[in-house]
Amino acid sequence: MGSEANFERGLQLFEMGRFKDAIPYLQNALAVDIDNFETKFLLAQSYLQTDKTEQAKTLTLELRSKAPNYSGIYYLLSKIYFLEENMSLALELIDEAISLDPYDEDYFGHKSYIRLHEKKYEEALLLAEEGLKLNAKSIICLNARATALTKLKRKEEARETIENLLNDDPENAYSHANIGWNHLEHNDTSKALTHFKEALKLDPNDDYARNGMITAVKSKNKIYNLYLRYAFWIGNQSQKNQWIFIIGIYLIYRFSLKILTFSGLSILAIPLIIAYLLFALGSWIMEPLSNMILLSDNYGKYLLDKNSRLSGQILFVLLLLSLLSFCINFIFESDYLILFSIASLAAILPLTRSPLSSNKNAQLLGYIYGIVILLIPIIGGIIDYEYGTLLVVIAIMFIAYTWLGNIFFN
Repeated sequence: MGSEANFERGLQLFEMGRFKDAIPYLQNALAVDIDNFETKFLLAQSYLQTDKTEQAKTLTLELRSKAPNYSGIYYLLSKIYFLEENMSLALELIDEAISLDPYDEDYFGHKSYIRLHEKKYEEALLLAEEGLKLNAKSIICLNARATALTKLKRKEEARETIENLLNDDPENAYSHANIGWNHLEHNDTSKALTHFKEALKLDPNDDYARNGMITAVKSKNKIYNLYLRYAFWIGNQSQKNQWIFIIGIYLIYRFSLKILTFSGLSILAIPLIIAYLLFALGSWIMEPLSNMILLSDNYGKYLLDKNSRLSGQILFVLLLLSLLSFCINFIFESDYLILFSIASLAAILPLTRSPLSSNKNAQLLGYIYGIVILLIPIIGGIIDYEYGTLLVVIAIMFIAYTWLGNIFFN
């Protein structure tokens, strides 16, 4: 097959959305005609669509050096840096694309998504509407507008935009997934599930829809639903307001603890400490906990991938070990059984988070850390080491993990 035939077949597959299949044809076409700009541009876009970000970036930067005034190059580069979460550069590049071609609605839609990521919802809405002035049926702008309106709590307007989306393109998988997330944020789980199901029917490999489906199924659990409400709320706040809230909660906790101790009501400090720990560690515990809950769901268990299932299974085993060792203590009256019960709870964070990490070294480090915590009471009991010292070591390791977990174990 010649260069032109390879290009035509690659272009056909690209337009059908079969980007992975298009790549070898475009590569073959490029091997024959190495300087063909259109082939390289299609190949760079195909790389990006198949998560080959570095290859897409290398090729697009090469194209920019050859066509520094082509707006599409800056748009593609902006999308690449957006995925890499380099928002300042993504914004700079999309602004360059708009300055070169101010009549492409997709550029405004993409810039709207950058502002959404930065939680500048009013500006995101204005940008989406600017794009819709150019093309009232723009899918990217309608999706951005629906999301911005949802974040701004303008539910009725968001609903109207969603209806327009479905009327214009009822078989767009991304639109259905995006609508599902918007319904989920409004705590309408049944509608969210309907749209996630439709998105996955249209594109079974859509991770955005799949993650939404998992979250929607989890939200049927009242405890997880409360956590999800909080996660959406705190996620919509600016970074500055998030820190103000978190520091404020900590200061209230410390002040309340001192008041209770000073008033001779130290017994009430225990539930306060437990409540604070649940709040502080909730985001770490909630995912493994929800995975464990889904394992018992007849349908939900099939949504979990291998690592998510393992995380839920580890949590179940550790909770069971903690409960059993605590109960057996009443028979054998051994402090080391109580210590093992505590160690099992302390090991929950590293051992349940490890399977969820995408970094293999962090996974291994987390497993080792958790196993060491479990071994402390076992080895301590065998050599009859001082119980109090072992308890302090477990406490220090647990506290250290809460500080170092995001640095070394992710």
